Amino acid sequence: MALLTALMGPLLAASVLGALILHLLADLVARLPASDALGAMSIMAGMAMVLVTLLPFALLSVRRAHRAWADMQGALRR
Repeated sequence: MALLTALMGPLLAASVLGALILHLLADLVARLPASDALGAMSIMAGMAMVLVTLLPFALLSVRRAHRAWADMQGALRR
């Protein structure tokens, strides 16, 4: 049971971070002006900041979940 809880934490964190990234990017795309080039550049810079800030944490959670999955599979084979 402890192995399952060790897996669920990182999986939940990766899912929440992925959903947050998609939500923020979709919100920024909805605000993207068609006629204002400077405004579009600032929106795209904001999108880059969202990715630079949140993507490393999401990838770290995916790595932790993968490691926990491998540990769980190894424990079940013994």
